[in-house]
Amino acid sequence: MHSVLVLFHCGSNVGYAIAPLERTFYEMALSLCDGDASRVHFAYKHMDRGPSSSMPADFRNYVVMDSTSTDPRHHAEVRQYIHQNGIDVLFGFDQGVSAPLYRSFRTAGVRHFVSYWGAPMSSENGFLRRSLRRLEVALRRNGPDHYIFESHGMARLATHGRGISASRVSVVYLGVDTSKFRPDTADLDYVYDQLAIPRERRVFFYSGHFEPRKGVSIIMQAANRLTRGDWHIVLCGNKGAESDPYEAMLAENARHHVTFAGYRTDLDRLQRGCYAAIIASSGWDSFPRSGMEMQATGLPLLASDLIGLRESIEDGVTGFLFRTGDGGALAEAMEALLKDPALRDHLSRQARERIERSFSLEKQLSDLTALMRRQLN
Repeated sequence: MHSVLVLFHCGSNVGYAIAPLERTFYEMALSLCDGDASRVHFAYKHMDRGPSSSMPADFRNYVVMDSTSTDPRHHAEVRQYIHQNGIDVLFGFDQGVSAPLYRSFRTAGVRHFVSYWGAPMSSENGFLRRSLRRLEVALRRNGPDHYIFESHGMARLATHGRGISASRVSVVYLGVDTSKFRPDTADLDYVYDQLAIPRERRVFFYSGHFEPRKGVSIIMQAANRLTRGDWHIVLCGNKGAESDPYEAMLAENARHHVTFAGYRTDLDRLQRGCYAAIIASSGWDSFPRSGMEMQATGLPLLASDLIGLRESIEDGVTGFLFRTGDGGALAEAMEALLKDPALRDHLSRQARERIERSFSLEKQLSDLTALMRRQLN
């Protein structure tokens, strides 16, 4: 029977994006350990915020491990923990090709090392630079045996950017909670009541970070181009004064049609009364969970034509891709949906069906567990 250590590159309870993965990783590890929870261990860079709120309340096998540490005492402690608990499988989150602690993992008894990536590993490189990267990977003998990515676009950046052999790369798509993120007619008025939006307006929804690469400025450009009066845009995720520069971009005619709703925990309910969703990233966007949750709720998704987003939708089936960085193109896509409610409803049904079929938490867990079993054989 295996013993599994799930290793994170960050501290515990750091935020929304990692929390659903923690529970999926736990269920996967529990399956690999034939249901014996005592053989499942979770390691974080620090635990300043205490045990993970995503894990079972009675789970106790937490340990602090920092793969970047060069402290000999920390290395000794890690070796002792791995040896004492008979850990032979290491499942790392965003663990790169090399780190100081990897040698201690191996010498203490780790036989299988798989790294799951929720972010791009590299940008794409030309043949010469990629060859040098491939040589570097080959020389790092204590690193991961296999890498898992959340999209084929991300996997390509590992093989064509970092130089990792395609035989050591797999793709397992993210899953979302389709029981939480679902259409529900009882909540159709929720977004209007919560945010005081006039009922005659149809709401376009965004949730995510407000850093420049996420394209909030593109959404503002689109808002300024819309001449109709029956639309509204809700953006969630801003903290403090993050929305100030974007509000300043809005023309007078658009200002009263845009709401910055802040950081909220009721996104599932807000989305149910919305008309469509937007992800307008202008830089890299890996395979955002938010886009899958919005589609699970029945929202057609308007997404930038980026490598990381193309796999999020079926263009023309569950939403539309638009030219990256082009606020005018986004406005045109919004106008098309506003003019054709029947089209919007058709895309809505297709979006929900696609998520249920291919992107549920159950599907992700099944695919991830099956892949890990193959790696351990």
